[in-house]
Amino acid sequence: MTHADDIVRELAAELDKADAERARLKDELDTTTAAYERRTRQLAAERDQACGLSADLRQARDARDQAISTSQRLRMGLVAARERLGAGGEEAGR
Repeated sequence: MTHADDIVRELAAELDKADAERARLKDELDTTTAAYERRTRQLAAERDQACGLSADLRQARDARDQAISTSQRLRMGLVAARERLGAGGEEAGR
C-alpha cells in the first residue's frame, strides 16, 4: 500500500465524517424548522382567538351599556307613571 492510498483512505474517512455531520445538522435544522413552524401556527391561532375574544368582549360591553340605558329609561318611565298615577289619585280624592 502506498502513501497515496493512505491519504485517499484518510480523506475518504474525513469525507464520511463530514457527510455524517452534515446529515446530523440537516436533521437538526429540519427538526428546528418544524418546531418553529408549529409554534408560528400556534401563535397565529392564539392571536386569532384573542382577536375573537376581544370582539366578543366589546360586544358584551355594548350589550351591557345598552341594557343599562334601557333599564334607566324604564326606571324613569316607571317613576313618571307613578307620579301621574299619584297626581290622578290626588285629583280623584278632591
